This record gives sequence, structure tokens and C-alpha cells, in this order.
Amino acid sequence: MTAPNMPVDVRFHLPQGPQLPPKSWQRRYRWPIRVGSVVAVLVFVAASTVAIVYGFAARSTITASGAVTVDCVTRTAGGSSQIRFGAPVALYDADDTDGSPLATTYLDGLRRLGGDVCLADFEVKDLDSVPLYTVTIGDDFRALVSSGALEAGYLFA
Repeated sequence: MTAPNMPVDVRFHLPQGPQLPPKSWQRRYRWPIRVGSVVAVLVFVAASTVAIVYGFAARSTITASGAVTVDCVTRTAGGSSQIRFGAPVALYDADDTDGSPLATTYLDGLRRLGGDVCLADFEVKDLDSVPLYTVTIGDDFRALVSSGALEAGYLFA
């Protein structure tokens, strides 16, 4: 007998029936299913490894770009004879002390913005990724620029 406010424990148990007949296809295809599963796992592991290696290699280089505002007529930047269209550009690792550039190029792109103002720009593909670069333009201009800024397209003032 239960008390009036006691919860009732209700459980349903079905009677045990006859055993199900064995499935012949499970016995017949047991080994092919196992071999297929192992092959599928190996293909997945190989594809994962290739994706990881490719992703790591792709992230270890960047495409760096930058520009300098120049006068469209003289193709020089604000009275500087050193920073002009066609001037050499060198990118260095800011933490590297041996002084060898990671890449060299030129201000070889010219785009008109309007009026007498143009952009002389450069682009370096497959540049080794480092946190901070020293960028030199011409003989006397030097700036520290982050890798993110060069990836976005840095405008040198």
C-alpha cells in the first residue's frame, strides 16, 4: 500500500520473446566491411595530413604590398628625390641582425587617385612571414611595418 502523497514507481517490462533470426548478410560481409572501414580511415588520415601540411605551408608566407603617394607629374614623393616611381624596395626581418633582405622589388605600379596625386606601389608574393618587417624605399626611407599591415596593403606616409 502506498501513502496518499507518495509518487508511484511505474515500470513496464515486456516479456522476453523468441530470439531474432541471425542476419546472413552480416556474416557474409563482415570482412569486406572491416577492410572497407580500415581503407576509409586511412584515406581520411592521409587527407587530413595533406590538409595540415598544406595549411601550414600556406600560412608561413604572405603577399606583401605597399604604396607611396607621389606627384603624378614628377613621380616623386613630397619633394624627396629618393622616393620616386621605380625606386628600389627592400624588406628585412626587423629582428634579423645579419642585414640580408627577405625580398627586394621596385615601386613599379602607378595608379592615379585624382588630380595630381598618384600611388606608386609594390607587391611581393611568397614573402616569409615574420611578425615585424623593416621596409626601405630608396636610399634614405626606412619604416617598421607589421606583417598584417603589409598583407592589407600599407600606405607609407
